[in-house]
Amino acid sequence: MERENKTYEINYLMTPLLPEDKLAEETAVLRKVIEDNKGFVVGEDQPKTQKLSYPIKKFDRAYYGWFKFSAGVESVDDIKKGFNKNEKFCELWLLKPGKKISPNSRPDTAPLCRNRKAYLRKKRKKLRSSPNK
Repeated sequence: MERENKTYEINYLMTPLLPEDKLAEETAVLRKVIEDNKGFVVGEDQPKTQKLSYPIKKFDRAYYGWFKFSAGVESVDDIKKGFNKNEKFCELWLLKPGKKISPNSRPDTAPLCRNRKAYLRKKRKKLRSSPNK
């Protein structure tokens, strides 16, 4: 029985040490990771330099980009592992289908939010209120 593909979105921050002329090559490598794992890209945004509200891995700037892709559930872990192998990433988020996400709680806005203390306070409160598994 063949499983249906679902649409996912992967957001990432890449190190600012990467020269701008190499960004196209890196995004081609990321696209290949998705395609090699039986997925296909539905949309993408080329990485653009972004000032971060707080340092991530000692950087206050990073290249922010995203891919929207369709893949089977069994392929998603392999795609994420392929992205994680790349040492040029500072952060990586995978959004799963069916999740209702408000603009204030999107994972990709976390490092870009203006008020880091408020963001962290909200996250700690959420963790405390969730039952232990």
